[in-house]
Amino acid sequence: MMREVADVKAAVNPHEILFVVDSMTGQDAVNTAKAFNDRLDFTGVVLTKLDGDTRGGAALSIRYVVDKPIKFVSMGEKLDTLDVFYPERMAQRILGMGDITTLWSVHRHSMTRCRPRNWKRRYAPTSLTLKTLRSS
Repeated sequence: MMREVADVKAAVNPHEILFVVDSMTGQDAVNTAKAFNDRLDFTGVVLTKLDGDTRGGAALSIRYVVDKPIKFVSMGEKLDTLDVFYPERMAQRILGMGDITTLWSVHRHSMTRCRPRNWKRRYAPTSLTLKTLRSS
């Protein structure tokens, strides 16, 4: 497979090559990243499935071993969950401080896609509860 990917790189001559890694893989992802980087010299990393119980420790290891930036993260596997990587958010996640900024960003984005007029009426500052959020 590595040879095939190297052949594609030689034939296409891409401007950017992103290594996509499942964050649930853990530290084994570091070995895979190193092997791919040795063969392809990729330009950046995309971490997927950060919505689980993983904290993203592999992100630090991959960054250190291959010396390539983490460019994007994803809370799932689909394109609509892809987001730009913010190092301070990952640091908070690794330290167990949670990621309130991302939570708020996702919530705000989902509310702009939903019915904004109904949202204003339903979630007036005096009536916002966990029960009303769960029912939406």
